[in-house]
Amino acid sequence: MKRFFLAIAAVAALVACSGKTGIEKELVGAYDAKMEVVLPDSTDAAAAEMAEAVVTQMKVEMDFKSDGKVTMVMNGQQHGGTWEMQADSSLVIVDPSGTLNFKVTKTDDGFKLTGDEMSFALTPKK
Repeated sequence: MKRFFLAIAAVAALVACSGKTGIEKELVGAYDAKMEVVLPDSTDAAAAEMAEAVVTQMKVEMDFKSDGKVTMVMNGQQHGGTWEMQADSSLVIVDPSGTLNFKVTKTDDGFKLTGDEMSFALTPKK
């Protein structure tokens, strides 16, 4: 019986140590996401205003699972894929449409994902 409890303790310790760590562990969860589009400097003012108006009206939610799956809902349409953190706080999201790369920064109220074409401010869902 004593061996049984020692075996359970060993398995529990192994499971606890084998999961995600650091910012990767903190990122796991569901978020409301405010999207920002990064436009080239050459974009004219009217086009930039129109893009900003469209993006601010979008409802975006992201859910990062501990098993490496991610779900993103944009205006009611669900998209799924996988995610992983690189050593330098770079987040890689892969979905059927391609690969997205973001730099992850922890903020006072969540996270900031900064990419070349778009960025997201993530606020944990309550």
